[in-house]
Amino acid sequence: MKRLITGETVASEFAAGRRRISAPRGLTIITPEAWTQAHELGVTFDQDVVPAGKTAAPEPENSERTVDPSGLMVVRGDAVKLTRFPGAGPGKNVNLADVVTGRDGSPMTAGFMSWGKEDSFPWTLDYDEVDLVLEGVLQITIDGRMLEGRAGDVFYIPKGSKILFGTPWRTKVFYVTYPADWAATSNAQARPQK
Repeated sequence: MKRLITGETVASEFAAGRRRISAPRGLTIITPEAWTQAHELGVTFDQDVVPAGKTAAPEPENSERTVDPSGLMVVRGDAVKLTRFPGAGPGKNVNLADVVTGRDGSPMTAGFMSWGKEDSFPWTLDYDEVDLVLEGVLQITIDGRMLEGRAGDVFYIPKGSKILFGTPWRTKVFYVTYPADWAATSNAQARPQK
């Protein structure tokens, strides 16, 4: 069972003169109130130590996250590691990371994807998708027509669309797909999961 650290826990540790609280990743849940209280009191959490005789639950391989007991989750964007996506085809250097999936209890999947001009690839969507362009230019071609979006632009791609994901030089997008388990209900090749 995971240890819950609340604002009250932080206040108690602070009153006892402790300014560092052991909170091993995978073994501890830190509430948002605890984070706020710790910040206000100058208390830090030591999340890299695992107590003797304990084993930390595995962290997702591609990201760092904090999950509140309510289910609210924050994924640290600067810790996300994209890996090669073989579904784009042989020789393509398309990288992605799903950071929220059905395994998190979400009905949607969300993640990051990036590629260069030479790695553009065709795709058929067995789900609905929203893409937010983070960097560069995203070009989506459908039925011979190309739409282009730049950083800050949002695309909606309906289920069943047959498209070409492209870019004139490089792009990075944040995507959300619905439903999260689309690969389980279709014959499509699933995106690699965390």
